[in-house]
Parts: sequence; C-alpha cells; structure tokens
Amino acid sequence: MDAGGSAPDYTFEAFARHDFYRTVNEHLVDATLQIRERLPSLPIHRALDLACGTGAVTKLLADRLRAMREPVEIVGVDPSESALEKARRFVGSAAEFVRGTAQAFSNVVSGVDIILFCNAIHLLPDKEPVIAEARQALNNGGVLGFNTSFYDGCYTPGTERFYKLWMLRSLQLLKQEAGIRPDRTKVQAMRWLSPEEYRDMLERNGFEVAQMTAEQAMMTCQSWQDISQYSEFAEGALPGVPLDTAISVLKRSVAQTYEEMGINELPRNWLQVVARAV
Repeated sequence: MDAGGSAPDYTFEAFARHDFYRTVNEHLVDATLQIRERLPSLPIHRALDLACGTGAVTKLLADRLRAMREPVEIVGVDPSESALEKARRFVGSAAEFVRGTAQAFSNVVSGVDIILFCNAIHLLPDKEPVIAEARQALNNGGVLGFNTSFYDGCYTPGTERFYKLWMLRSLQLLKQEAGIRPDRTKVQAMRWLSPEEYRDMLERNGFEVAQMTAEQAMMTCQSWQDISQYSEFAEGALPGVPLDTAISVLKRSVAQTYEEMGINELPRNWLQVVARAV
C-alpha cells in the first residue's frame, strides 16, 4: 500500500495512455477490420481482444465496430483480474471481460471472427501454441491481428547505444543503492522472432499473412518510465530484484540515459501483422 492507502498500480494502464501507443493500435485495428470486410458475405458477429489488459484496445475496437452499426459481441480476455476490473470500468457494457490465458483461451471464447492480440506475443516463451489456439477459435474467414515492439528488427539503426546505456545505469544504481544485482538464473528467455519467423509460424498453423509492416513510433522518456511501472517489464529487465526497487531504478536510470544522450525521444519499430484463417 502507498501512503494514500491504495495499492500500487503495476498494470499497463499508464503506458497505454500515450498517443503513439494509441496510434499504432488504431492502425492495427483498422487494418484487421479492413481485411475482414473484404468478405462481405461473412459478417462479424464476435470479436476477441486477447491479453486485453486494462481495455485500451478493447475500447478502440468497440468504437470502430459501433461505427459499422452492426451488433457485435466483444470479449476481452486477460489473466490479471486487477487489469480486468479496470477494463470493465473503462469500457463499460460495450464488452464482456473474462479471465483466461493466451495459451489456452479457445475453451473460454470460441467461434470468433476477429482476434486482436496487441503488445503481448513477445511475452510468451513459446509463441506457437497461441497461434494454434487462435486458428482453433476463429471461424472460417476469421482474421488475427497482432503487434509487438519486441522482435528482431525493433531497434532502429543507431539506437542500440540507448538500450545498453540504460541497462548499465540501472545496474550501477542497483549496486550503489541496494548492493544487489539481478538474478539471471530467474530469467525466462524472451526470444524475439524475426518477421520471417512469424510468417512461417502463421503459415504452419493455417493462416495466410495479409499484411506485415514495421511502423515507427517515437518513445519519450515518460513512456519508458510508464512501461517500467508494468510488473512484467520490470521483472524481465531486472529479474530477482524486488519489484518496487526494480521499478524505481529503471525509471531513474532511463531519465539519466535520456539526459546523458541529450535526446527527447527515441524511435522504435512496431511489427504490425494481420493474417487470415485459411
């Protein structure tokens, strides 16, 4: 509990408020709906926002579908009950929210026409099962849209120094103030796939890639501080470090890094993928 008596917020919510985050997800939602609309004989009856978090993308999807004036059932699925509670308050009655995991969601929600899976596939050590689950949950003609900024190609040329310097400054702060180092034995490897590897995986599991693009977003210092507040990011960056300590160190060290490099923002690529079930 903090001094005000409320629990700390370790969700994705603060990061999801940034304009660039909304923009890249708007583009994915629009592209996914456009691909699906090329099949006018198959109307959209049910849509799924997988790993919906606090509902930012669910709200985007609901707004777009409302504009189409077709009644569509929207379901958001996430493993975090605290995130789902925020999503229910944010989105209201426009969607239903249920608890479930990306690795086994087809037994919770099936018979869907659209699946969105935003900013989360990189968190899965084994990504293929969720692609297979998506194909199982989709109706014929269904469309899957997903994106990630953690893939082989996300660093724009010339930005590699930023990431190395940020981690160096984090480790220095951690040693100076807490006398500890991250426990690398607790790292669960996050394997970053290339676009070609994602394409091959989709095709192996009954999909045809309709669109695959890299979209550049400009990341501010505040955006990195907000993503550092997210528990999974902080635990992955500084494994084995107490969560509040990891968050504090990451936030302060990224501010130090921006100042040291004399920058106000940093470009980062987001992979945007839309695939049809075949």
